[in-house]
Amino acid sequence: MRIGILTHPSDLSDYVAEVFRTWGLANFDLVRRDRVEELHPASTPVLVCPASEQNAEAHESLIGFARRGGTLIAFLPTGALAEAAGLACAGPKATPQRLRISAYPAAGLSGEDLPVVGKAGAYDVQTGLGLAYLYHPDTFEGETVGAIETPVGEGRVVAFAFDLPRCVLTLRQGDPDRTERAVGGNIRADSIGVDLGPADSGLLPFADLLARWLVDLVCRFVPAPMPLLWHLPGEAPAIVLYSGDEDGAEVSAVEQEFGEVTAAGARMSLYIIPIHTHSTSGDVQRYRQDHDVGPHPNLRPLDGRPIPERVAEFERQLLLFEKMYGFRPKSVRNHCLSWAGYLDLVEVEARLGIRMDANFLCSAYMRDRCSGPYHLRGAAMPMRFCHPDGRLVNVIQQHTHLSDDVWFHPTAPKSFRYSPAQYGALVDRILDDSATRFHMPYGVIMHPGNWVKYSREQGLVLLKKAVERDIPIWSYDQWCDFWLLRDRWRLEHMSWKDHTLRFTARGTPNDGNLRWLIPGRFADRRLAEVRVDSEPISCEPVTRYGKTVTLVALREGRAACEIEATYR
Repeated sequence: MRIGILTHPSDLSDYVAEVFRTWGLANFDLVRRDRVEELHPASTPVLVCPASEQNAEAHESLIGFARRGGTLIAFLPTGALAEAAGLACAGPKATPQRLRISAYPAAGLSGEDLPVVGKAGAYDVQTGLGLAYLYHPDTFEGETVGAIETPVGEGRVVAFAFDLPRCVLTLRQGDPDRTERAVGGNIRADSIGVDLGPADSGLLPFADLLARWLVDLVCRFVPAPMPLLWHLPGEAPAIVLYSGDEDGAEVSAVEQEFGEVTAAGARMSLYIIPIHTHSTSGDVQRYRQDHDVGPHPNLRPLDGRPIPERVAEFERQLLLFEKMYGFRPKSVRNHCLSWAGYLDLVEVEARLGIRMDANFLCSAYMRDRCSGPYHLRGAAMPMRFCHPDGRLVNVIQQHTHLSDDVWFHPTAPKSFRYSPAQYGALVDRILDDSATRFHMPYGVIMHPGNWVKYSREQGLVLLKKAVERDIPIWSYDQWCDFWLLRDRWRLEHMSWKDHTLRFTARGTPNDGNLRWLIPGRFADRRLAEVRVDSEPISCEPVTRYGKTVTLVALREGRAACEIEATYR
């Protein structure tokens, strides 16, 4: 069984595939429009249509797929497709909106609503089951359907009243129409964040949970238990991504923070400004024995200069870093999170072999006082950047959620000035939510220069509380390596017969951290036995997203596996 993603020009088909890869849904195919009539729901039970196809003939082939027993998932449907979904278009709907999910409990949510931005439509409902509703956060009147499930023939159409893939992209990356907006004289990656309305969702990784909801809906309509490639290392329920920006700090400060992070059994990334550092090549060679080092380009001297000048300086400093220290870096973060254009810097990173960008802080820095770790962007999962026209860039966007100068500086007006005790209370909730509800990374910046002045106690609180919860603490480079290895695995064959799920997967040699997540229940049956390459293994149940699952380890060094899961 395979999931289909309809592809045609100027859509987000590849971005939907990236959403699926991110959440471990590894058995999908891109399907051309002229192949839809060939699809059989027994082998392709779900077809996702990333953009509403305007061609009337295409509408009929898509509706025909549903009539044959398939589930068609469409966004902002029009014409016959909207009619089949039981909807009548009543015009556009102004965003930002909030999405209130009313059916099928959504992973990670406990009654919260999700921000929706970008294109949305007001639809009158003729028939069907409302799955969610859209409303303006400041207005009681005017709620309309946000998602609906409607029977069609032997199958169904699931229609969204907004463009969910583009909404996720815009929340995570910002609005290209808001580029080059300065905050305090500096154009930052934060600055292009889209307007969400009231700051009511800062404790929720809403963009990623919205993407996860789509994946869970797809899995719901597959007539078999759906295995997912788990997105965290081993049995980890969450992960802390730990880093520090050197910003010209003394080597002694760097070594002090490194030493205390190492003592906690953790690893961190240090980002160095190549034109302003005390760290010699020998120092960096020593640092890299236990930690990771990357470039921290400083574009602040070019504030106000044209985009091409700042992009050229960014590239110059990346190349200078490589020349100074003799290795190609994997991840990058800019000084003061300075940015240029929309994806101009990301294209440079892709060309120079940088694989992860850590410039996006979930923050409305110097614009409002909400301190929720996911405020403004609602993102924590790593995903490739994507141009608005649907072209993926082979650089992973990894958001960060705390910077010690913003959270802990004792006197700066921009700071939240949280004491170690107060941060302890906050990080209890953040880590508990991450480990029991969200199962996502929590990324932090702890500058070595600040560590020796005012943020050490809060940093030690974080390290201690993560260790107490068995949450691994990794560097951004370490996380990047795991993600790239995981990304190469695909589910090649999957069948469901006699209450037994069988699937084959292939990738690159496993490092021992990869796991397949197998549902603990399907229909009215429980998982009873699991075999890996014909050998039975113990089924140790764990809870993820409120459901009982088994995390099946792939043997270290193997590049393929065959798994059987029997339900009784």
